[in-house]
Amino acid sequence: MIFSPLFSLRRRARLFARSSAVAAALFSLVLGTTAFAADAATGSISPFINKDTLAVVRVNFDNIDVARLAETLDGIAATALKDFGYDAASVEKVGAELDKTFAALVEDGRAKLAEARETVLPGEAFLVLQSSKGEGLALLVPVDKASEEQRELWTTTAKLAARGKGFDAAVYQDRCLVVAQDLKAFGRYYKNFKSSENRKIESFFKQNADAFVAGYCGTLRIRPFLDAATDGESQALVSQFPRSARDALEIFDSTFVDARYVADLGTISDRTTLRFNAPVDSGRFLAAIQAFVDEIAKQKFAPKTNALADLPISEKYVEEFNLLPLARELWRGQIRSQLPKQNGAELVLERDLTKEAAKATGSAAVVGVVASFLFPAVQAARVRAQELAAPDEIDFEFEETENETLEETEVEAGEPGILKRAEPEETPVE
Repeated sequence: MIFSPLFSLRRRARLFARSSAVAAALFSLVLGTTAFAADAATGSISPFINKDTLAVVRVNFDNIDVARLAETLDGIAATALKDFGYDAASVEKVGAELDKTFAALVEDGRAKLAEARETVLPGEAFLVLQSSKGEGLALLVPVDKASEEQRELWTTTAKLAARGKGFDAAVYQDRCLVVAQDLKAFGRYYKNFKSSENRKIESFFKQNADAFVAGYCGTLRIRPFLDAATDGESQALVSQFPRSARDALEIFDSTFVDARYVADLGTISDRTTLRFNAPVDSGRFLAAIQAFVDEIAKQKFAPKTNALADLPISEKYVEEFNLLPLARELWRGQIRSQLPKQNGAELVLERDLTKEAAKATGSAAVVGVVASFLFPAVQAARVRAQELAAPDEIDFEFEETENETLEETEVEAGEPGILKRAEPEETPVE
C-alpha cells in the first residue's frame, strides 16, 4: 500500500501525544475562548478571521474526484491520438484499452484515497494571513470532526515536518491544528483578536465550495511586506529595481482591490483574477509588467552576456546565425504568453490542461518539427530559452539533528509542562 510507511507515525504519535495535549492546553490559555461560527464557510477557523483579514487559502481534500480526473485524462489522450493522425479504428481500439486502464486506476485511486482520509489526510486545510505586514500567518487544519487517532497522527506529522524548520504545531481548543513559526508570538497576536464575519471571504468560499483549492486576498500592499522583510529599508531596495518594476509596484499599491484563485483538480484547470479600481489601472499595471519583461529580456540576451554559452551548438553558429536576438524573442514571447489578459478592471489568467494539450499536439507541434529539420539551431535555442524562462530552483537545506531526545521542563505547581528537545538553554525572545 502506498501509504503503509506512514503508519509508522502512529508509534511516534504516542510519543508526542503528551506534549501535544500539554501544548494544546497552554495554547488555549494564551488565546482564550472565542465563539465559533459553525455554519460559516470557513468552519472551525472562524475565530481567526475578521473583517480585516487579508487572505485565506483553502485546500479541500474532500473535493478530490478520482473518476472525474480520470475522465479528463482519458479525453486528453483521445484528442492527442486524433491530432497525431490515428485513424478512427485505431482511436477506438486504443480508447477501449485506455478505458480499462483508467477504470483500474480509478478503483485503486479511490481505495488509496479512502485509506488516506481515514489516516493521514484531513478533509481540508487553510492558510491565513491577517495583514500586509505578514501578521497572524498560520496553517490551520480543522480537527473537530477527526478521531483521536487522526488528531495525534496529524499533529505528529506536522511536528515532524516542522522540526528544524523554525515552525511548531499544536491543537487549539479541540477545534483546529495550528502550524506557525512561533506559537507564543502567534498566541500573543490572537489573544486580543476580535473575530467577526468577513462577508467577502464567506461569499467567495461559498461560491467555490466545490473547488480543490480556493484563495481570496483582499487589498494587499507590497510596500509593507518589503518593509517587514528589510527592517524598514524597502526604499533602498526598491530604488535598485528597474523603472518598469517601480512603476508596477506603485500602480499595484495604489489601485489593487483584491485577488481570487480557484483550482479544479478534476479538470486540471485554474483561474487567477486580479481586480483593480478601474480598467485604466489594470491596463497600466499590465503594461508596466510587459515593459519589465522586455527590459529583462534585453539585459539577459545583450551581447557578451554569455546567455547562450551552454547552447549545444558551436559559437561559430551562434555568431553566424545571430542567435541572441532569436533566443531573446523566444524567451520574451514565452513569458508574455504567460501573463494575464485584461478584462475591464480585472486581469485574468486561466490555465486548462485539456486546451494546452490540444495546442501541443496541433499545428504548433507540426511547425516545431518542420523548423527543427530546416534549422536545428532554432530548436536548440527554443530549448535554451525555455530553460532560461523557468524560475531558478531554490534548494531548501535544513539541518537535521540525529538521536534527538525529549525532556520535560520544570514548572511550578499547577502549570502544565512542555516536552522539549534536550538542548542547551537559550534566552527566550519575546
